[in-house]
Amino acid sequence: MERKYKRLEELELWDDFMFGAVMSNKELCKTLLELILHKKIKDIRYPELQKVMDWKYEAKSIRLDVYIEDITDTVYNIEIQATDQKNLPKRSRYYQDMIDLNILDKGEDFNQLKNSYVIFICKYDPFEKRKCMYWFENICVDDLSLKLGDDSAKIIINPYGDDAEKYGKAFKALMGFLKSGRPTDDYTESLEKEVGVVKASEEWRREYMTLLMRDKENIRFGDLARGVCQVKKNKTRFTAEELSSILDYDTATIEKMIESINAHPDWSEEDIAEELLYKVDL
Repeated sequence: MERKYKRLEELELWDDFMFGAVMSNKELCKTLLELILHKKIKDIRYPELQKVMDWKYEAKSIRLDVYIEDITDTVYNIEIQATDQKNLPKRSRYYQDMIDLNILDKGEDFNQLKNSYVIFICKYDPFEKRKCMYWFENICVDDLSLKLGDDSAKIIINPYGDDAEKYGKAFKALMGFLKSGRPTDDYTESLEKEVGVVKASEEWRREYMTLLMRDKENIRFGDLARGVCQVKKNKTRFTAEELSSILDYDTATIEKMIESINAHPDWSEEDIAEELLYKVDL
């Protein structure tokens, strides 16, 4: 079944692209962090993820919704989660690892790692405890008063919790907006307005269309890689040139697929497709 894509006008704050676009407004993003963390943040900036990871591909394999630093060199990663994919704990671990790899150059002292927060804003209650905020830090299981002190935290926001009031009126208004889409204070009105600004922006429209085209090409490429895997596993003898003609794709890319398949005979079709997505410049 062909995947259905939304038009820009149909996006809401719960869509990854819209959330990232709205959070590119520095003041809105800073206020969101302040409401969640209950602390004042003087200023933030948006650094790029540029480091190359020795163990796997390039940093473009890191896909983060919003990646921010403040002037105290604290790192924040904010992710929107509209659907429950049953992998939130492991996903949070993965994002933390990717952030640390991006911060630390090879050979640098581990004390150079910055304080970090990985924040998930969910459209569901992942732990079904009816809490609006789940805050996790590493502690000793034999002595709960003893923290590991690795300066990292993972925070999960659930607007459907019952305890929004204890975090203040502004936080409660934000939870209400996330649930209903109806603003009730200045900040949520600003969020609603910014969504409209993004929808009316030609610049954001061009960026969204570029990402959609890339996403469609990635899906087509993944299907192609799986098809080549099936052909090779069935030991059907086609040359790269013949497969290129049959599958309507360039010979050089088909050759790279065959090389990866031969190099990793025990890998699944999905593993091969994922690796090739980062090796081939689509």
